[in-house]
Amino acid sequence: MNNNTNKRTVILGTDWWTDCDDAAALRIACRADQAGLWHLTGVICNACMEYSAASLNAFMTSEGYGKLPIGLDREATDFGRNPPYQKTLTEKLPHSINTNDDLPDGLALYLRLLEEAEVPVEIMEIGYPQVLAALCKDPDGYRYLAEKVSCLWMMAGNWEKDGVGVENNFARAPRSRKAAAYLLEHCPCPIVFLGWEVGASVISGKPETVPDDNDPLRMAFIAHGSRDGRSSWDPMLVLLALAGDAETAGYTLRRGYASVDPETGENRFRYDETGPHAYVVKTQPDCWYEEKLAQWLK
Repeated sequence: MNNNTNKRTVILGTDWWTDCDDAAALRIACRADQAGLWHLTGVICNACMEYSAASLNAFMTSEGYGKLPIGLDREATDFGRNPPYQKTLTEKLPHSINTNDDLPDGLALYLRLLEEAEVPVEIMEIGYPQVLAALCKDPDGYRYLAEKVSCLWMMAGNWEKDGVGVENNFARAPRSRKAAAYLLEHCPCPIVFLGWEVGASVISGKPETVPDDNDPLRMAFIAHGSRDGRSSWDPMLVLLALAGDAETAGYTLRRGYASVDPETGENRFRYDETGPHAYVVKTQPDCWYEEKLAQWLK
């Protein structure tokens, strides 16, 4: 693990829910830390299922990050579905965390990590927004977001139809819809969104990229039912954050003010070049992004 805090400091939020693309994103985040490109200080899990803690720790252990702090929103049990890859990773990989009760509260970990950070922090969110909304509602959390967080990178929304659409991370359940509406209205730091439309047709984790069925990432993809690869929403968000610049990462930015309907979860966008929000639009063919992802995942 890279402990050089003079580099960029990042925190990853993930639902680690039913989709295997979170595992691809986490691999890139860890490998970027190993390469000295940033300092990953913790992971906050914002969906709570039976094997959340154990499987997340098992995967992180396989990447050499078994001691990295993990926080969990234990109240987030209402998003539904059953993720087979979590059970598979728990059963097949060593792990030092066994139950969800072994993890600290997600908001508490955010507050600790941000309090300890001495340099500007970037948050990458590839899951549900309720822990970030709680951070925004907390007086100290709001101050940290305003004073210490230089950018919040979010995989969320569907922006392809003039900024109007519906996407899972915002719209999944009442918890996520209300949290998204609050966060987008009140968050004091800039937010950059990578939407559903960006990653849906970009496929990563193909057998030719990760050929070994004993590779933990391959285990997750196979258990998920994505033996031939999966849409790349979450790993593309991490690569965007890693680049730190939309043009370098293969995008243009549309700037303005994003909002979410707290009842329906529908996202909307009011265009304004001075606005605090932006979403990315691809400038390259899908194969270009797939090649970039493969370089990090293999």
